[in-house]
Formats: sequence, C-alpha cells, structure tokens
Amino acid sequence: MRTVPRVACINDLSGFGRCSLTTALPVLSVMGVQACPAPTAVLSMHTGFPQFTFTDLTDGMAAYFASWQDLKFDWIYSGFLGSVDQIELVRDFFRRQKAINPDCRILLDPVMGDDGKRYSTYTEALCNAMRQLVAEADVITPNITEACLLTDTPYRGEALHSAEAVSLAEKLMTLGCRAAVMTGIIQENAIANLTYSGGKAEFSRVHRTECLFSGTGDLFASVLCGALAGGARLDSAVQTAGMFLSEVTQYTLQQNTPAAEGVLFEPLLWKLGGNYHEQIQRK
Repeated sequence: MRTVPRVACINDLSGFGRCSLTTALPVLSVMGVQACPAPTAVLSMHTGFPQFTFTDLTDGMAAYFASWQDLKFDWIYSGFLGSVDQIELVRDFFRRQKAINPDCRILLDPVMGDDGKRYSTYTEALCNAMRQLVAEADVITPNITEACLLTDTPYRGEALHSAEAVSLAEKLMTLGCRAAVMTGIIQENAIANLTYSGGKAEFSRVHRTECLFSGTGDLFASVLCGALAGGARLDSAVQTAGMFLSEVTQYTLQQNTPAAEGVLFEPLLWKLGGNYHEQIQRK
C-alpha cells in the first residue's frame, strides 16, 4: 500500500529565479509528498529577467502523459501553461486521471497575469481555454488580476473591500470549480487570501510587506498543495501557506535580495517538514 501522497506537478522549469517547478519540488518533498514533475517548458531564467532561453516541450507532452497511464495520483498541481494545445493536453490528463482514480483532486493555479495586466503570451483564445480548464479543478488559486481575467471583470486594483472580494469569488465559482482561493487582497496593513467553498467565504490575513517578489504565487500554491495532499482541510491549508509565505517574505527583505530572484525559502524550508502546520493552527 502506498503511504506517501503522490502529486503530478505540471509547470515550467526555470533554471534561475525561484518559481514554478524549482519551488514546487522541494516544497512538496519536504512536506512528505512524492512530487512527480511534468515540465511544459525549460527556461534558463524566468521571464522577469531581461534575457533568457526558452524551450517549448509541448510536442512531447502527449507521450509523457501516456507513459503515466497506469499511475494514480492523489493530487495534480498545474501551473503555467503557455498555449491552447498545452491546456487541451492537460485537460485530457485531468480527465483520464479522474476516470481511473475518482479520488484524485486537482489544484489549478491559473498563471495568467499580475498588476492588472495579462502576460504578453496570453491571447484571448488562451484566456478562454483557461476558463474551460477551471471547470475541471477542485481548487483554483488566482490572484486578483487572474480572477478578473477569468470572470471578465474590470480590474480596480489589489485593495478590495471584503464584499467586493466575495463578489469576485462568487463569479469564479460560476466557472465550475469546486473551490476558489483568491490571493493577494490588500486590506490596510494586511494581505488577505479568500477561500470560497460550499457557498461560504473565509478570509485569512497575514502581515503585508511593500516589496513584491517574483514567484510568491508559486510558493503559496506549492505549500497549499502539500498541506492538502497531507490531508489538511482547505481553510487550514490556506492559513499554513499564507503564514509560511509571510515568514519567508519578511526574511527575504532582511537579506536585501533582488526582487527578481524570488523569496529565500531555502533557509526556512525545514519548518515545513516538522509540525509547522499544527503550530499555525494553534495560533
């Protein structure tokens, strides 16, 4: 009998800059999860740097997933997808896994944009395809920009009143996902993450820092996935992910790390391997 949770991690691999698979793999591993990467592209650095190489792996993804046809995953964690073809391949993989293992759950981070702008690679066709993929997910983790893109809602900034945030989350639910975790809501001196599930909304707030680092969404979603795969309830998993990201961000600020390099999670990674989740729940 398999005793270690197994997660398929679908994302790009960036050689430098803490994001995507280079974040997900160590986080999930230290949380006691078998992380199985399915790379969608290989970059020398993430796209926030002025120059980088990019190798698209779309042509090999169908065979890659086919070789996994006899594997059963407890969770599938999907991040950045760069084309409609990739989204269709991932959707088919979702459905095949659900067919052979109805207990498989899907966490989808719809990496589409930030600061009110969609990424340059995200065409309207790609946005439409992502909306359809959201319907396959058990949990989605959009930031405010992505929530607005998915629901065709005008972007009005990150500072949302609670009622505005709940209204936006309710729109996300109409796309067909089972739960939505909307991240990065600014509320005075706090950053709030909103969990909407079963018709109920719950806010989880942490200390707000002024500096914005690359890859924080990837770190949040990775910790969230690790906690969920370990059996945590969604609301407590969101609290764990938010608190760890807050700790790591404050530590990174103290080290004067360039924002493009991402947050320094490595020195604090050990915390996730102990009873960190239980400690957070007791606070």
